[in-house]
Parts: sequence; structure tokens; C-alpha cells
Amino acid sequence: MSQNAEILLEGSYLYYQKEVNYSQESFKLVHLPEAQSFHIYAEVLSRIETGEFLKIIVRFEMNLHYTPLFARIEKSIGNKYAQEVYKVDLTNQELHYTFQNSQSTQEFTRPFSAKHYLTSPAVSTSALFTLSRKFDATGRTPVVLISSNNDWVYQAPPTEKVVYAEFTTRDLPDFKLHGNSLSAGHLCLYEYDSSHAIAEEPVELFISKHYAIPYQLIKGDQKIVIKNLKKNF
Repeated sequence: MSQNAEILLEGSYLYYQKEVNYSQESFKLVHLPEAQSFHIYAEVLSRIETGEFLKIIVRFEMNLHYTPLFARIEKSIGNKYAQEVYKVDLTNQELHYTFQNSQSTQEFTRPFSAKHYLTSPAVSTSALFTLSRKFDATGRTPVVLISSNNDWVYQAPPTEKVVYAEFTTRDLPDFKLHGNSLSAGHLCLYEYDSSHAIAEEPVELFISKHYAIPYQLIKGDQKIVIKNLKKNF
């Protein structure tokens, strides 16, 4: 990390499935003035059914307009290791993707525009698209997310998935967490737009006013809650 890097935020999350804590995440949001960029460094540690620990390290970079520029996702468990790298070429509007494990390396290039957003397994990066995406004030806004299903071996290149996002409110008057009243926005993510006939339960995000870092994510019986958040600005 650069000596001129400014740590703006740092904190941690606890992941729950049916009230059972199975994972934790720690993260830092860093500003690099000389590079004119923001970076998130996150580490997710999960215990799996075999008793082993799955470790995921995420590095996510944006420019000063919060446009994604780079994401690196490293996964390891036991003697298994895999790495995915997403590099955005804004000039040529291309995304360069690399998957690497101990046996091989695969590379892929696809078009990439301002409407695309990179994703990562870290919840600290899950709402970053709200910093640059313009939202429809009267309904759900389509958001194009780029990700892959590659786990330990290369299966296919990254694909895009459209989700529909809607702010029920930008400022919840009574959001409380750990007994504290916090200023947060309430964002819902849907698989379909509002014209779809089937009702669906959204993924709910309660987002802080600090660089769209989530306080809480709820998806069915899964809940991810921030444990602590330290501001350095």
C-alpha cells in the first residue's frame, strides 16, 4: 500500500445463516490521492462443512468518479488456490479478465461500458454502484453486474446479470443497529422489474452515508451485519 494512502474507513462484518455465524469480513477503504483512486481491501474468512477455512482476499479499485477500474479476487482453502483479475480499460471500453490456478491461466476480453459494474464476494463492495448510478425516482433501476461462476477451475468467461435496484428511502428516520440510531438508506434489489407478474422478496441493503458501505444485508435467512465501523476523516 502506498505511503501516501489515506485510510478513510475500516471495519468488519459478521455473516449469519439462520442466526448462526459462519463467516466474518474485515475491510479498509483507502484513498490514494496521487493515483486519484479509491481502493477497498477486504478479507472474508469462512468455516466450511469439513472444518477447513475458506479465505477470500479482495482488492477493488475505483477512480474519483467511483467507476470500477480493477478487481482481484483470491481464494484459498487447504492446498487449493484460485485468482480472478478484472481490469477495465476505459479508453477502449474493454474488460480484461484473467483466471489462474495452479494448473493453468485463462484470459478473456469483452466490451465494457459505463453501465457495467464489477462485483466481488465482499459485502463491503456490494453497494458501490450506488455512488455512480443514476436512479429512477419512480421505479426500479436496471443495474448490469459483471461476474463469473468460476470457482477453483475455469468454467466460462464472465457474464452480465441485470438486477433491478430501488431506493425505498435515501434516509431512514428510525434505522437502529446494535442499539444505535444510524443514518442509512434502504435499497432493495430485485431479479425482475416492477412490471413482472410474480411478486418476489428482495435482497435488502441498509447503506451508510459513508461511501455506500452497507450496515446490513438481508437475503432470505441470510443476514450480514456490520460489527464495527471506524471513520478516519
